[in-house]
Amino acid sequence: MQAGTVLDGRYQLVQRIGAGGFGQVWEAYDPKIGRPVAVKLLLEDDPSHSARFTREATVAGSLSHPHIVTVHDVGTTEHNGQPLSYLVMELIDGTPLSTFQERGPLPMPEILYIAWCVADALTAAHREGLVHRDIKPSNIMITGDEHNGTKFVDFGIAKSADIRHDITATGILIGTPAYMAPEAFNGALDHRSDLYSLGCVIHEMTTGQRLFDGDGGFWRYAHQHAHDTPPRLRTLRPEAPVELEDLVVRLLAKVPDRRPAGARETARELKKIIDRHYNPSAPQKGKDSTCDVTLSAEEAALGAIIPFRRSEHTTCPDCRASKGRTTWCSTCFGSGTVLTKQHEHNVRIPAGVRDGQRLRLPGLGSRGYNGGENGDLYATVHIVP
Repeated sequence: MQAGTVLDGRYQLVQRIGAGGFGQVWEAYDPKIGRPVAVKLLLEDDPSHSARFTREATVAGSLSHPHIVTVHDVGTTEHNGQPLSYLVMELIDGTPLSTFQERGPLPMPEILYIAWCVADALTAAHREGLVHRDIKPSNIMITGDEHNGTKFVDFGIAKSADIRHDITATGILIGTPAYMAPEAFNGALDHRSDLYSLGCVIHEMTTGQRLFDGDGGFWRYAHQHAHDTPPRLRTLRPEAPVELEDLVVRLLAKVPDRRPAGARETARELKKIIDRHYNPSAPQKGKDSTCDVTLSAEEAALGAIIPFRRSEHTTCPDCRASKGRTTWCSTCFGSGTVLTKQHEHNVRIPAGVRDGQRLRLPGLGSRGYNGGENGDLYATVHIVP
């Protein structure tokens, strides 16, 4: 195959842009529509591979999602007297995630966005009963599009709920060992296996290293995925949000039932982490506060309603103008903040509280931002005679 070849009387090959175990990927031009496309060619005349190829078109063509590559056409033709199967897809102007990872760990906001895009794409695939089975950095394309910056590719080995489309033969393991869930090595997998693979990818994006080294080959990977406990994210990347660390621990659970229920729930959790840590315009809960509450022995025993005053402060405008020289400020007297509002609440103290007990008073902490809820107040009880 060479540049300039016209495929099936329509698609003109421009340049080869990739190759894999089953064939080649070319940039091509479709004069009928007047657009550049990507053409995936199956160069080997193997019925099982041809079935996989047709299957990829059927599976991917049924999905319409901004983060899943669009399939335009599929067909079979002859080249030099040999049968040739081809798949026509949108041409993605981007770079595989694997190439970016070669430069080291990615920034945290970018990691979370990519992970969310993949989880969102899997939500659509799983809704149609499809399990991808080969989630890895080389199947995730990063583009310069501000809104659809991540594209998920290669549904060629996806497992369908429709047995007519499942071409996996008994005893044949399909996938990439570095990212396969423990149960996938036994062939017993479902949508939660994709979640495990996503956990592997998030771990690698965050830490700059694969979950396991697989030193020794395929079965070494199988043993590590089934039995070894990987290091937690924050031991290798301290600035990673603790919520992301907890999510990855659940995604990488050895037992599928202990993973998140589905891709939709995973995408929602990732979105919450993004909003909480990296989206300043999103609603955010205010900070929790602490205080001391003094009660008589009778109030502690029987319960009481006590007045509580919550104050809000802001940075002193005069100190800000004087570049933080607060020691002589006549507005805030050196505190650096000024009182803006005071709120008084009647707080119910339950009966039977003990000296030193810590009470949680919801909504009485610092004010939330952008419409977010207030923080909580934690009051330590002191009982006096």
